[in-house]
Amino acid sequence: MSDVAVVTGGASGIGRAIATKLAENHIVILIDINPDGLQEVEKDVANKGGEIISVLGDVSSRQTHVRARAIAEEKGRLIAWVNCAGLTREAPLHDFPNDSIFMENIIGINQVGSLWGCAEAVASFTAGKVPGSIVNISSVHGRRAWRGHAVYEMTKSAVDALTRNIAVTYGPYGIRANAVAPGAVLTPALKQAFLDATDPHERREVLERLTPLKRLAEPSEIAEVVVFLLSPKASYVSGQSIGVEGGWTSALGVGDLDTDLAKRYGLRPENGLPI
Repeated sequence: MSDVAVVTGGASGIGRAIATKLAENHIVILIDINPDGLQEVEKDVANKGGEIISVLGDVSSRQTHVRARAIAEEKGRLIAWVNCAGLTREAPLHDFPNDSIFMENIIGINQVGSLWGCAEAVASFTAGKVPGSIVNISSVHGRRAWRGHAVYEMTKSAVDALTRNIAVTYGPYGIRANAVAPGAVLTPALKQAFLDATDPHERREVLERLTPLKRLAEPSEIAEVVVFLLSPKASYVSGQSIGVEGGWTSALGVGDLDTDLAKRYGLRPENGLPI
């Protein structure tokens, strides 16, 4: 019987990287609202000998996850579920939009969507007595604050809490749950944000300066950690939110570098970026 994984938000960015990596050893059920992106990932994986089945749907609707679970159970043994679909929007609380949809969309996709995915995953695991594993995609924003991100940060903190609850409640049955908290990742959405900025170079450099590794992550680097957490190699890891953010949340502000070492490495001492 084939091992099956469900990945939400898999048509681009981090979700696509996760789905592509998982497809090396799993049949992947891919959920997204982007039909063109889903088709593109399907073709890419098929060309590499893998199998992806797309579910076009909104993750804020439980029925979307119900359909994905049903397909997964038809195709084989559902052992892994990744809730990756997410939405970022900025708005200051002192001038918050008088539009309920603005807030409902963020909460519906990031928080409620993750809840429904987890609910269907654990229902499937317990029904089949499968020691399955869940990974929720959180964010550095789940543990640190940034101006204008109050609602987004609220949802990502909720994802971390949800992860802990599942690990504690279902651990006795061999079910594990973890979260991955990325920092700045070079997804199509972030690249577009750079292009939309008044000064794209400065916008990117700000994020690079904040990160001790002085660079942004590739989606594949997040995918590697997710796949590890889902695998038997992480069999005693549960209830954790793993930061994959280049040391960002460990930093006490943005410091300067040792002058001699900076010179040796060809970096600017004031911020660590290349000369």
